[in-house]
Amino acid sequence: MIKILDFIDKTNETTNKLASLLFVPMTLIAVSEVIMRYVFNSPTTWAWDVNVQLFALMVVFGAGSTLFRGGHVAVDLVVNKLSPKKQILLKLIAYAFFIFSVGVIVWQSWIFSWRSVLIREKASTLLSPVVYPLKIGIFCGVTLLWLQGISLFVKEVILLLERGGRGKDGY
Repeated sequence: MIKILDFIDKTNETTNKLASLLFVPMTLIAVSEVIMRYVFNSPTTWAWDVNVQLFALMVVFGAGSTLFRGGHVAVDLVVNKLSPKKQILLKLIAYAFFIFSVGVIVWQSWIFSWRSVLIREKASTLLSPVVYPLKIGIFCGVTLLWLQGISLFVKEVILLLERGGRGKDGY
């Protein structure tokens, strides 16, 4: 079980590192667009569409890793005053809601992306790029986020059962 959870964690970390590399082409595209627009007075029709898609992928593939590292917004002011066992129970409740709600998003994003593939959907912009690869990427990223939530939930259950909810000081 722990190997599966570690695999999910490592997959999210690796995916995040790879997705962060999308920043390089995004920057190069933006710079080239500025040069084309202001130096040569010849703006491109593709830069905006491509950068929007790259940015969406960068965000969605970074979400699971951000959850793993505890980088999402939390209200620690109240939570830190609770006992370690109550903190774990609160996390379990929050993860249960998270797993359910993101599970619905995974399900709907699958339908959303599959329909896009079937119709070979294109964006309604001047360039009109295909968008179904982006929508498949969104589905994959949201699925990784959902799996990360499940991983963290299971780890909290293990912590509660094996260590009696003593928290970090009880190791």
